[in-house]
Amino acid sequence: MRVGVLGPRGTYAELAARSQFGDKVEVVPYPIITSVAEAVARGDVQVGVIPIESLREGSVGEALDALAWTDVKVQAEIVVPISHSLLGVPGAKLGEITQVLSHPQALAQSREFLRKNLPKAELIEMTSTAKAAEQVGKLKQPHMAAIGPKALADLYELKVLGEDIQSGEFNITRFLCLAKEDSKPTSRDKTSIVFYTARDRPGTLHEILGEFTVRGINLTKIESRPSKKALGDYLFFIDFEGHREDPKVNEALEVVKLKTAMLKVLGSYPKRF
Repeated sequence: MRVGVLGPRGTYAELAARSQFGDKVEVVPYPIITSVAEAVARGDVQVGVIPIESLREGSVGEALDALAWTDVKVQAEIVVPISHSLLGVPGAKLGEITQVLSHPQALAQSREFLRKNLPKAELIEMTSTAKAAEQVGKLKQPHMAAIGPKALADLYELKVLGEDIQSGEFNITRFLCLAKEDSKPTSRDKTSIVFYTARDRPGTLHEILGEFTVRGINLTKIESRPSKKALGDYLFFIDFEGHREDPKVNEALEVVKLKTAMLKVLGSYPKRF
């Protein structure tokens, strides 16, 4: 089984994939989240694993865009505890670090540590935590460090300069498994959809959400995201309890379809979070 993940080797996406499918799968790294989704759509891999949101920093914008505009389905969700480490080359010292590389979410999740210990360090955004570690290991500059899983130290011959540097005592990230098809009903499911309205008028969103309320469907997440088609035009992402094949869920979706310019059912899958 080939599983696409945000690469290179050692990202949290790879850890999530192996926790879901085991160590015998062939993990195929891709440079950005969109590439993972496109690989699934083309059939290059059977499944793709991408980060969708973290407890501390919220949703990943590129992942939402990939879900909206790529022909894939959400087949499962994976919840992974996150523990960040600061990684430098052998011989590097914490007080001499002037550049810190990592994924934007990891940088944000570690802001308190960075503020207290490296207040003047330049923060450089990378496409993944593993890419950051790979870059630091390649350049071998003692003033550079990466933030990511501790396991990256062995992969890229780095030294751990700090452990558990993320803010807060508890931090988790939610990942989605993308595939050609979603999952069958399990009696404890979640469904994700995205839509946008035909025109902006008062009460439109309230009317749409009301279709779920009157049927007793519990909404677990509501989020807007620019459609990138016109200024002020937004997509709405909604997660709710239930499977798309459930009668009341199916009925709600049919009515919502009539009230929107576009409705895409991203998938129904077992609830983990």
